[in-house]
Amino acid sequence: MNKSISNQVFLFLFVTLFFSVSIHSNDTQHQHEMPMAEMDHHDMEESNMDHEMPMGEMDHHDMEESNMNHEMHNVAHLPPIGIMGGQTHMKGHFMMSIKQMRMDMEGNSNDDLSLSDSDIINLPNPYTMMNMPSKLSVVPQKMEMNMTMIGGMYGVSDWQTLMFMGMYLEKDMDLLTYSPMMSRNLLGEFSSKAQGLSSVSISSILKIKENDGFKMNAQIGIEKSVGDNNDYGEVLTPMNMKKEIMLPYSMQIGDQSTSLLLALTLLKNNEDWSYGNQLKIKNNINKKDWSYGDSLTINGWVSKALSESSSVSLRLSYFDQDPIKGRDTRIMAPVQTANPENYGGTIFEASLGFNKLIKQGNILGFEITIPFKQKLNGPQMERDVTMSLSFKKSF
Repeated sequence: MNKSISNQVFLFLFVTLFFSVSIHSNDTQHQHEMPMAEMDHHDMEESNMDHEMPMGEMDHHDMEESNMNHEMHNVAHLPPIGIMGGQTHMKGHFMMSIKQMRMDMEGNSNDDLSLSDSDIINLPNPYTMMNMPSKLSVVPQKMEMNMTMIGGMYGVSDWQTLMFMGMYLEKDMDLLTYSPMMSRNLLGEFSSKAQGLSSVSISSILKIKENDGFKMNAQIGIEKSVGDNNDYGEVLTPMNMKKEIMLPYSMQIGDQSTSLLLALTLLKNNEDWSYGNQLKIKNNINKKDWSYGDSLTINGWVSKALSESSSVSLRLSYFDQDPIKGRDTRIMAPVQTANPENYGGTIFEASLGFNKLIKQGNILGFEITIPFKQKLNGPQMERDVTMSLSFKKSF
């Protein structure tokens, strides 16, 4: 995306946010500018109504308020926790959330073909300068990623909600090193680790339509990668020596890029069921030397109430990501993760989720995700199981 289009996107987001805040400020100012006599008269009438309201009418009023709260927190209508930006909130409503997510990766494949260590160490090494081996000699075995996401949502108006989020990321990868020539004997194993604040984002979620249980929401936002993209770590080289090098792209906490976030969410709610789908695009609009590829995610799900306070969901997802754009010339090693072309691909996953409404409208959520088809670009580690746990508190 060129610079002029990037500026237009930022301008559009700024105008949208400014317009929403202006509406909110005008509403508040209008309330504050009510004449004192009118306010006193209004308060007196309200007080008299409270004293004169028959018990039956008060019960009816409480019942209507209870029904409104029930509608707001109908657990069957909550999206799975794997869906971000799927909800809007009423004006003045605020919600905080924390989500812990663990993704495991194990084994390697190219396209949709599984690869053994022997297959990988017979692949050519694209970086043979500085006495590098002519073939790959270091093979990833498994990887664990832990993501902690803290966010919030605020209803600026009944038709617009602001959403912000920050993510802290931890990565841990185990690798094996083989000798570069002859019998290609196993020399040993080592681990690489990295952690830090990865990204922050802010989005505006707009309610486009809401009618007879049908909802349509649109999201536009900006995500900024703030994690380090030049972390170093100790590795075991094919010369059987420990050495400090710049870690490959997969072990960097961020890429220092800025991305545009766009999403469209459709929801259909019945009494005990809800159905939804979401299309989400992440497009890089400002990169440094390199950046992770643009991505497209499509989700479809169905949720069913198990009781008044719990529901279960089934979600299917399609994820497609481009290879890394650009390259850092300091990242050179005889391992597949040092090649920018060995990133991205297509992944199909199925998720089983559970939402539980607890005291004071707070929500506890869990989801387990398992991939059932992966078509990866170049030799790459495969996704395994992903587990997510979240807690949401409303104010």
